[in-house]
Amino acid sequence: MKTTFILHGGRLKVSDPYNDSFCAEITKNLSDGDEVLFIGFARRDEEDRLKIYERDKGYILAQTNKDITVTNATYENLIEQIRNADVIFITGGETGELVKDIRKYPDFIDAIKGKVVAGSSAGAYLFSQYYFSNPEGVCEGLGTLPIKIIGHYGNPQYKGTEESLHLLKNYGEDLEVIVVNECEWTVREIAL
Repeated sequence: MKTTFILHGGRLKVSDPYNDSFCAEITKNLSDGDEVLFIGFARRDEEDRLKIYERDKGYILAQTNKDITVTNATYENLIEQIRNADVIFITGGETGELVKDIRKYPDFIDAIKGKVVAGSSAGAYLFSQYYFSNPEGVCEGLGTLPIKIIGHYGNPQYKGTEESLHLLKNYGEDLEVIVVNECEWTVREIAL
């Protein structure tokens, strides 16, 4: 059973056809009554997390004609919520904090098996072996996918530059390097 990862380069808030297609990809195999679980743990401020949940929920629902629900994840019930959801969506924010939070759940990887897991920016970095994030530099993700990833590519504000890509490519072992421009996305499938 394969798990599908949809890796988004960030800036979901920008009005862009790639962002629309990303949200459509999240829901394309869902049926009426299915559920998308929004994980916003990379947003450290609870008020901000709720605002981004409402925003991203609106983006997702705008790209489907199916009668689905988008639920906000909680720390207390995360694994149960993942198991009950059909798709998992993890938004961006502070990647290092997100990685620390998710590592507290030993059943996390088992719970996402066979599902569609979409991540934007920090949500995409989470599953990599290594990622480049500003201002931290090259960091380690969960290592679920044997990849190195840089998002926000082309945006100097996020250091999505050739120099940062060079640092990432030369860090650690030789793995597939994924470069994702803002708003753009790519898909990887893997048996977990």
